[in-house]
Amino acid sequence: MADTLYNMTQYLRNRGPLLNKEAFVCAAKDVMSKCQSVTNFIQVIANHCLDAQCALELSLIVEQILTITNQLSILSSVSSVTLGCKASDEILVKNTQNLLHTVLKGVHAAETACITGLKQPEPNSDGAEATALCFQWKRNLEIHRAQQTSNPKTDELGLRKISLHSVAPSLASPV
Repeated sequence: MADTLYNMTQYLRNRGPLLNKEAFVCAAKDVMSKCQSVTNFIQVIANHCLDAQCALELSLIVEQILTITNQLSILSSVSSVTLGCKASDEILVKNTQNLLHTVLKGVHAAETACITGLKQPEPNSDGAEATALCFQWKRNLEIHRAQQTSNPKTDELGLRKISLHSVAPSLASPV
């Protein structure tokens, strides 16, 4: 989704792989369709979250995503018929940026929910695959944290040094 958004911003500067208005509008619609699977994932995590506050936050984020997606759908329809209108293109890109930021906020909230705890879903249900992904991510995060804390290297103040190249696992990439 981030690459598609980048291509859309490049279109505004008359660069990049998007050559015409139709491809530009299709890119916005592509972001909307990809967003739907992430929204379903966040909703499943909200339904299986043990912490009521996390579940409420995830549900609110899902509502925000759906609202922005609806706005983006309307804007893409308007933008497709307003040829040569740079303002409508800029609004479409801004709305797509807002959608991407809200999706990332949802993924980070899902990470928090995974850490606080998820209930086990029914086998072969909609939530089984999503929660399995979360349990695997949490296991990788715990391994990463254990490796970071076992580092005996310290600086001149006695503080533990961490590797600059070691990035903590994130749900954003598999989702």
